[in-house]
Amino acid sequence: MKSLLLGYLPWLSQVNGSSLRADMLAALTGASLAIPQGVAFAAIAGLPPQYGFYCALVAPVIAILFGSSWHMVCGPTTAISALLFATLQGHFEPGSAAFIEAAITLTLLAGVVQIVLGAVRLGNLSNFVSHAVMVGFITGAALLIVLSQIGHALQVAMPRPEQILEYVLQLPNALVEANPYALAISGLTLLVALSLKRWLPGAPHYLIAMVAGALLGYGLDAGNKGVALVGELPSVIPPLAMPSLSFGLVRELAPGTVALALVGVLEAISIAQAISLKTGQKIDVNREFIGQGLSNLGGAFFSSYMSSGSFTRSGLNVESGAQTPLAVVFASAFLFLILWFIAPLFAHLPIPAMASVIILVGWRLIAVQELLHYARTSRSELAIAATTLLGTLLISLEFGLYAGVILSLALFLNKTAKPNVRVLAPLHTEKGCYFHNVERFNIKTCPQINFIRLDGPVYFGSVEYLNRQFQALINSDVNAPHWVLLCRGISLLDMQGAHMLQQLIRKKRAAGGDVHLVIRYFWQLDRFRQFGLLDEIGENNIYPGKGIAIKELVPKLDQQICANCDKRIFAECPPAVVEPQPLKIISNPASTSN
Repeated sequence: MKSLLLGYLPWLSQVNGSSLRADMLAALTGASLAIPQGVAFAAIAGLPPQYGFYCALVAPVIAILFGSSWHMVCGPTTAISALLFATLQGHFEPGSAAFIEAAITLTLLAGVVQIVLGAVRLGNLSNFVSHAVMVGFITGAALLIVLSQIGHALQVAMPRPEQILEYVLQLPNALVEANPYALAISGLTLLVALSLKRWLPGAPHYLIAMVAGALLGYGLDAGNKGVALVGELPSVIPPLAMPSLSFGLVRELAPGTVALALVGVLEAISIAQAISLKTGQKIDVNREFIGQGLSNLGGAFFSSYMSSGSFTRSGLNVESGAQTPLAVVFASAFLFLILWFIAPLFAHLPIPAMASVIILVGWRLIAVQELLHYARTSRSELAIAATTLLGTLLISLEFGLYAGVILSLALFLNKTAKPNVRVLAPLHTEKGCYFHNVERFNIKTCPQINFIRLDGPVYFGSVEYLNRQFQALINSDVNAPHWVLLCRGISLLDMQGAHMLQQLIRKKRAAGGDVHLVIRYFWQLDRFRQFGLLDEIGENNIYPGKGIAIKELVPKLDQQICANCDKRIFAECPPAVVEPQPLKIISNPASTSN
């Protein structure tokens, strides 16, 4: 039993007195950050504040025990909260009992989707979605969040930020009509948070800023001056919940379910892999999918709404010295104890103070530096991020996400449809002789043999491109009668790719030349044999390496061409024929006799 437990939770063997102390210290730090985040993210999701705490209490424990990352902290996040609100707002009144029930049901359904994706081992598909998708999506969501909170910070009615034109036109009037007490509370909250971040970066600046805003609001009697308050929390103990699985509700939530499940796992995997670069821990993507799914499936029965990996809390967990996943378990326990004592104080928390913290959270998520980096280094990544960002801002969060994913996959497929086709020849250097690209290094080529390397998949998507590349070689000056295809770089071969190679062999032979193969891997031999290419090309034209191919081919070449060739490309080339020079007799005038 112990060996089985250690096999699934290998970190248990590393638990000792030192690790427990480090994990408890990290847990205390993480718990303090979870309080303002829980309030802020629940507000973004359109839920009462306690649901942010329920999510921060339940989801992290399940995810850390069943996932693969030892340090990633799950819970409510900005992008997930914004997407959940965008999915439900058109159908339910935010904060209402129906809205809460739908949010919990949506969480359960998304968890099931994530579990299924991990169980059928589709987690590796996340590797084909560019990180630029999440950069654009999170930036767009962050901008919408910042805009959505300005009205709460000023205590004035504002249009939804998705109605961007109407929002911009209404903004000047909102600034004029702002409640002065709300403006003072918002200003102080922002000032305290930014000052602490600048001068005391290790302090829980969000929490202290909210307390400062609450104290100012209490001193100004803001509740009686038109400033809304959060109100008393009903309970910090997550109540049991039974998600509604009526057919009508499930059908209504299905489109949002897929989007939430996809965003949740992409966000979590991105964070887990980023952390692994610091910790050196190996991440099992499929297990992480299942861990995320179980945290949402199980959390839904404890009133938790959709969760994912939290970049801020995960980074803080690592920086605080967490050694094992127990740090996350301890953080949930400490968070519960803290909430138990301070929950009554939330009745005096002004909405403008909370909105200011949300604005700061959203502002920090705007990935300006990453977008600038894409602009300098990769136009394709910039296009993906920009498409996702604009789709998110101008249409909807779901549309932006799907547009970015589709464009990311399209660009990936476009790359796979263009395998690298290069003509190689020996290049003599001080360190030895190596085969290199003849065009790039301006290398002389053999007039009778072309060594052609294929790098990439030879499949239905790349057939047309390969045909164009080979036709361009036929029409070029370096085209030779014998082609030696170097198959080491071929990553995939399907039936249409094999048919293309078969037609190429026949075409080359019809023109008086021949095609040879250099194959080193058994799986490639099996695939070539399966599609009949070995029979087509003949056993005598297949070699395990370039050197053997040269030794076998050179004696079979047109020796007259070799005799008159002055390039001497290969060491195996026969010596050039030296034309005999006519003997010239030069007379010596001094030896002439009379």
